[in-house]
Amino acid sequence: MNPLLSICCTTFNHEKYIKQTLDGFLLQQTSFPIEIIVHDDASTDNTAEIIREYAEKDSRIVPILQTENQFSKFKKPWANYVFPRAQGKYIALCEGDDYWIDPFKLQKQVDFLEAHPDYGSCFHNSKIFYQDTQQLEHDILNKDEPETSTIVDLARTNYIRTNTIVLRNNFKLQDWFNFLPVGDWPLFLIQIKDLKIKRFEEEMGVYRVHSQGAWSGADEIQTIKMTLNTIKPLLKHNVLSKPANKVLRKRYRKYKKKQFKYYWKKWLKRK
Repeated sequence: MNPLLSICCTTFNHEKYIKQTLDGFLLQQTSFPIEIIVHDDASTDNTAEIIREYAEKDSRIVPILQTENQFSKFKKPWANYVFPRAQGKYIALCEGDDYWIDPFKLQKQVDFLEAHPDYGSCFHNSKIFYQDTQQLEHDILNKDEPETSTIVDLARTNYIRTNTIVLRNNFKLQDWFNFLPVGDWPLFLIQIKDLKIKRFEEEMGVYRVHSQGAWSGADEIQTIKMTLNTIKPLLKHNVLSKPANKVLRKRYRKYKKKQFKYYWKKWLKRK
């Protein structure tokens, strides 16, 4: 029987965290079949070995273990290796350093999408774990977001943690996607099209903040550059709606100003 949902997980040097991630997948109780696709991008620690051990015990786990790092070759694991293997009608995302804590997370999200065809994705609130201080707190990223939102809202800012979303497997990513500095926010924008987005109040997952994270480990100018280099290709390839593009252009101008101010302040300090 084909899975109704594909869990898609990408990892790199997540030896300290991957067991907790995989345990969160296996914790799920669903009335439908699932598959668990786990891609390791040639980790230099024991991440791949841990994935092998879990796969030997549970046939639902589909390991993709690279011997050469693909990200460094501008091949995003999601676009090139994981999504092409996903058989599910729905896709749940979680990176190898985050984890889920509600055993009915997937059931709740799939039940909602099955009952509401006008929604393209749904996500939930989460907790946030600060690795350095070992503090677990409520994540405030999306606390002010409405229960229902659209692509225009999402174009203003990314309020969805990757490990909280379940989306319809209704998209195809083009080659230029590989050259984006990040993949989650542009993926959510490309996928949602003219459908709606649902937010659940429950905190069903944990987002981990540590120095190795793409966004959480970035400083001010890195964040500015990543944002600009993500927005520019989205506008160039015109893959979003006109209202969403209008919002993106405004956001692009805002970050160009931030970039100018950053370098202007640095120049003044040198004088």
